[in-house]
Formats: sequence, C-alpha cells, structure tokens
Amino acid sequence: MNRTLAFFVLSLMIFSQSITMAAGNYADSLKAGDDAMNGGNAELALQEFEAALGHAVADGEKAFARAKKAYVLAFKKKDYAGARKEVDEAAKVVSLSPVAQLTVLQVLAECQMKGDRNFAEAAKNLEKAVALPNVDFARPYVSLSLADCYRENGEFQKALDSCKAVLDTQGISSQAQASAHFNMGLTYQYGLKNFESAKKSYAEAVKLNPGLKGEADSQSAKMP
Repeated sequence: MNRTLAFFVLSLMIFSQSITMAAGNYADSLKAGDDAMNGGNAELALQEFEAALGHAVADGEKAFARAKKAYVLAFKKKDYAGARKEVDEAAKVVSLSPVAQLTVLQVLAECQMKGDRNFAEAAKNLEKAVALPNVDFARPYVSLSLADCYRENGEFQKALDSCKAVLDTQGISSQAQASAHFNMGLTYQYGLKNFESAKKSYAEAVKLNPGLKGEADSQSAKMP
C-alpha cells in the first residue's frame, strides 16, 4: 500500500470514528458538546448539541439541547438572533428542569444585555435564575451578571449586594472572587463616585487575579 493510499485509508478510519462518536446517545452528545464548548470549539459544540437534539425523545430533553445550542450562539458566537430563536423554542416547554430553566434565562438575559442593551429586562430574568432551586453551582456567576445589570440600571447598592453575595459563597473560586471585587470597583467608581473604595476593590481583585492589573490600572487612571 503506497503512502497516499495509506493516508487516505487512515483518514477514512478517523472520519468514520468521528461519525460513530457523534452518533452516540443523548447524554454522550451533551457531554461532548460541553467539553467542546469549554475547550473553546464553538462549532463542534453546536454540532454535538444538534446531535443531542436528534437523539432526544422527551420534550424536556429537546428543550435542554436547544437551550445548550442557544448558550453557545449567545455567549460564544455573539449570534443573538440565532440564540433567541433557539431559546424561544426551548421556553415553550413548561416542564423544564431547573438547570434547563437556568440556561434559558441566562441566554435570554445575555441577548437582552448585549443585543438589546435592555438591562432592566435582563435583570428580571437573572433574578429568576438566581432564585431557582438546585443551581448553587451557577448562582455566583449569575449574580455577577446581575450586578452588571444593576449597575447599568443605576441600582448601585443592589449591584454591591450582588457582588457581596458572591464573596459570601463558600468554596467560590479566586477568579470569581476577583471578578466580584472588580465589579464592585466599577460600581464605586462610576456609580457612587467613591474613588477610595474603588481603589481598594481593584487592589483586592488584582491580589486574587494578577491578570486584572492592567485593566485595574487603566480604570484607576481615570479617577480624579
């Protein structure tokens, strides 16, 4: 077998294996989609979630797969129109699990924040998301987005309270803590004009995440 033919056969084998992997089952496709999304491969994530949609039987399963697709479209592809189309279909199912509801609400809020610049409506959806049962794993990160909405809406104390709720969460990562401190810095600086508190918040953020130093310095330079 010459090299060209051998390469063709090997490529065909790999392609066939990829098809087999993609044609697994609902749970496997969801996991593969999550792995691809977390690994930065949005296109593969969309393919896997589409495969999950094809494997789904119950309406709740189909809705969750659609919500997952919408999440990738909104957060990774910035395709808010496409995300809204998928999530609107998912939201028609009334018996969604808390995690599916969470995903739907996060996508809606992201579309409203980034696509519509409607922070008031986004805050309403994020408030619903924070109140869902059995989503403790996501609540701190939803609270950070909610703090952004409150700050944009001029509700500065609510923004600070949301960030403090993140900091009070047991076992929260240092990255999330840093984001909460940085968010508080923005609220103090631009909302309350409390520059000393802003500087302290930025310093705490940088202590937890040195990668934020450049942005913190940039924000601090804008203070009087």
